[in-house]
Amino acid sequence: MPRINRLFLCLIILLLASTSIWAQSSFTLKSAPEDLNVYLNNELIRPVSSSAGHRVFRIANEGMLRFSAEGYTSIEYHSEVLPSRNRIVGIKLENERGIATYRAEYPTGVQPKSAYFTPDGQRLVVPLLAQHGIDVFQVVGGFLRHERRLTVPGSRMEGFVEALFDERRREMWVSNMLENKVHIYDMDTLEYKMGLNTVGVFPKVIVQSPDGKLTITSNWITHDLSVFDSDTKRLLRRIPVGCTPRGMAFSPDGNLLYVCNYDGPFVEVVDMTQNRVVNRFRLHNQRGAVRHIIYRDGLLYISDMALGSVFVVEAATGTILRSTWVGPNINTIILTPDGRYVIAASRGVNNPVDYTRPGPDFGAVYILNANDLSLKEKIWGRNQPTGVGVSPDGKLLVFTDFLDQNLELYWLDG
Repeated sequence: MPRINRLFLCLIILLLASTSIWAQSSFTLKSAPEDLNVYLNNELIRPVSSSAGHRVFRIANEGMLRFSAEGYTSIEYHSEVLPSRNRIVGIKLENERGIATYRAEYPTGVQPKSAYFTPDGQRLVVPLLAQHGIDVFQVVGGFLRHERRLTVPGSRMEGFVEALFDERRREMWVSNMLENKVHIYDMDTLEYKMGLNTVGVFPKVIVQSPDGKLTITSNWITHDLSVFDSDTKRLLRRIPVGCTPRGMAFSPDGNLLYVCNYDGPFVEVVDMTQNRVVNRFRLHNQRGAVRHIIYRDGLLYISDMALGSVFVVEAATGTILRSTWVGPNINTIILTPDGRYVIAASRGVNNPVDYTRPGPDFGAVYILNANDLSLKEKIWGRNQPTGVGVSPDGKLLVFTDFLDQNLELYWLDG
């Protein structure tokens, strides 16, 4: 064969190969629900492979992709504009019916750790764990609008964790675990007032006694509590608890403080008149990591992150009244203002290498009936739903997607 013909044939083969590659594009899908169906131009397509929660789809031509599953509202994207992050197309569907109606999503700073509505419901506060600052949103017409990011003058330290609103003094306290401080802002003007050294290491949750006289932080590394005078801001004492403390809740008379033991399936009971642990409640006989706790009407609502469960316990005796498995890595739990529902954020399954990387599945937020912990509704989130908040009127639900720098907003009706 003449040399020129051989070169021409090679060019034809290369052209055909490139055309075939061009025509056969693919995408990797991470979805919620994981088994949703994918249609291209109204024809069902099936994955060519599946691994660790990801499914790979190959499409021969461009067109409209529809993602659907029974009981969910379908969504569509053109194949050229699929939403992707780190080469993974992330799709989550919303429930067709339920008490929570999707409204909007909003970008936040890095690793939004928690979410708190102000007592008047006019603002939402989102502390950032991996960025310097606290995102503040205004609530406008049932939606959110980013107002500003609060910072600490003279500091660039990351590590903001939780917040507390002191209505008596019109103050907002925010813990920063990397500075070992709590920072105080004016609740109305948002102006910075001062920072208080906890002396303890890695302060997390902040609570205030029912009479408002004491404000307390739980210190993760030093296994103790820092007790401040709410008026003078003076550190009065540190109370050792002999464990890694996380969530806390006061009894109505302020004499007892119930402290989550993240090292096991326990709640430590601190007598605030004696400043020491006087009792311990055991929730179960497995490996535990008790994380959040709420007191209401003589009951304690408690989350165990390691077990993925929520418990209802009689506060006076430690008797377990109810418990249920909810989902993997239960993080924050809250009660709706009317006490009807427990809302629990499940981060989903951790990445086996590092929990700060996206895992194989999306997390979810669960709405449980408070009376029996039965499931009322499950809302899919994205990568690691973590912080949860409900507005004081009980109408707006928010949760943070910790690894996506994202905040999701829903309307609650029911």
